[in-house]
Amino acid sequence: MSTVQVLCPNGRRQNVKVTPNTKLLQVLEEVCKKQGFLPPEDYSLKHGRKTVDVTLSIRYSNLPNNVKLELVKSESSRAEQDVLIALQLEDGQRLQQTFSPATSLWDILQHWEKADSAHTGNLCKMDPSHTPPIQTTCIYMREEVIGEVALQTMTLRKLGLTSGKAVIRLVHRPVDDTVMAEILDKIEREKTKLEKLDSLAQRQLSQQEDKSLPPKAEELIDRSEEKSQSTEDKSEISTESTSQTSEAMEVDPKPSTSVPSTSQQPMEVEERIETPGHRASNEGRGQSRGNQQQDFVETIRQMNIPGVQVFAPGDFNELSPQEQEIARCLAAYYMPQMGLHPSPNRQAAGGSKPKRGRPQEAVQFAEFKFPEDTKGKDVYKNELSEVNREEFKPCDRQAVLFNAEEVIQSTASNEDLPDEFFEITENDIRKMMVDLQKKAQSEMEQPLLTRSMVQERLESQYSKYQHVVIRIQFPDKVVLQGLFRPKETVHALHKFVKEYLEDKSQGFYLYTAPPKQVLKDQTLNLIQAKLAPASVVYFGSETTKDHYLSEAVMKEISPKSKAEDIVEKSLPKDETPNSSRKDQQPGTSKPKPSKADSEPSTGSKKPAVPKWFTAGKK
Repeated sequence: MSTVQVLCPNGRRQNVKVTPNTKLLQVLEEVCKKQGFLPPEDYSLKHGRKTVDVTLSIRYSNLPNNVKLELVKSESSRAEQDVLIALQLEDGQRLQQTFSPATSLWDILQHWEKADSAHTGNLCKMDPSHTPPIQTTCIYMREEVIGEVALQTMTLRKLGLTSGKAVIRLVHRPVDDTVMAEILDKIEREKTKLEKLDSLAQRQLSQQEDKSLPPKAEELIDRSEEKSQSTEDKSEISTESTSQTSEAMEVDPKPSTSVPSTSQQPMEVEERIETPGHRASNEGRGQSRGNQQQDFVETIRQMNIPGVQVFAPGDFNELSPQEQEIARCLAAYYMPQMGLHPSPNRQAAGGSKPKRGRPQEAVQFAEFKFPEDTKGKDVYKNELSEVNREEFKPCDRQAVLFNAEEVIQSTASNEDLPDEFFEITENDIRKMMVDLQKKAQSEMEQPLLTRSMVQERLESQYSKYQHVVIRIQFPDKVVLQGLFRPKETVHALHKFVKEYLEDKSQGFYLYTAPPKQVLKDQTLNLIQAKLAPASVVYFGSETTKDHYLSEAVMKEISPKSKAEDIVEKSLPKDETPNSSRKDQQPGTSKPKPSKADSEPSTGSKKPAVPKWFTAGKK
């Protein structure tokens, strides 16, 4: 049995227990009657933005378990029309006739027995002589209505048939007495529940007519507690008077240990002997107390406290025998831990009340001690226990501001490379072929990697870098350079740029190019953002200005060579560009040719055309 939660227009939430065969119309009517939204025909249920068809059952409504619905007022009242019923008999014949939604299934069968003499005594027949007895059964969709009592109480409206057409199958089959007893018990419970809902709806309707506001929940609770306390005091006075007048009673034979006395005195009265007059008065008081408790339970249920579900002793009888046994076991296990000691006769009734005067048992922690083997050890570990916190702390930025258009004079020779430098030999071609084959083979044999494995490879690849050099280029060709740790986030980069802006509240964004990719996720570290070991990031803003940096910062502009020196000191020597060929004189010895070495130009003169280059014919 699942629960449907309905959000009402007054902000309260109503929980309704449902089964797969429960119609959404029943859920709607129960919520409207409990919350006072009358008549129910003026309201409908919504799931999200979609209005739910209340004529369907939970099984066919395509709603998830423990669904949350919303009660809304409809634009027009829900109208009911006659339903065309096709009764399919066991021999395949179908009888068709229109009926109102308030017609019961038993009346439908009686109608056809009276209308056609051929079916007289055949549709509603029952054979109690057969073992087990044969009962009349009507089947609609997957819901079966068995027996005369069930057919008399089940109307078309309860089946969700308020208009349109429907086919109902009629069969006669044997049904066990135990099944029939459960069906009758279920019908009685539903009848009692319906009467309570009708009385509650009548009370809500009368309150709406009188235009009187309901009392506050706190006042109701206080009143109920005062009433229960007064009734308990009265019952105690009556029991004390009866115990004094009665001569024969059963007492505990054990002597008293709390109060010193020379004679044995009774400690606890296990059973009370009452006169018929006292018994009648106590029964009347018990009934009034039961009514007060029932009213109090209904009042608490109407409050619809989020996360709190109220159960009354009467709800215990609605459970199946297996569920009742489970409830008894749970009560016997948990109630002693809560300081409650129910009596055996009240456990069977589903109710429990702690005995007065017996203190609750508190858990003792006075003798608790930590294990000696863990003394002085750091036993607390989590996912951040083995993380080096220094990797996430900001480092010395060594901020430098320079002009991007500044040209650094190169000390290398401006002489042209000889023509032999561009000649490709047979060994060079073989090496290039081997490199291409290895690259293709590695791409084909590369295994599939998870996101965590890719992250571990990136971190291991860039673990040798202690600093990451980031250059932020502004639209006015001014570059701001700073040092960061590889595991610092993009947010630290934004914070670094914001410190040097003239307007601290100005909105801006950072991006890399080409292609243009805005650094939106500021939770990524510089390795994940692909900014390690060195990158150029561009500054962008929706507002256009001549200069975005403050005047004090612009006055401290430095030469570009200072920024290059910081880069050489921060990055490893093998990663510094042209570090291996700084002192090499071109032309003294023929180096191994490579495409990367042939790209940079050392002078401003136009290189000569090699001998092997021949222009094609036009």
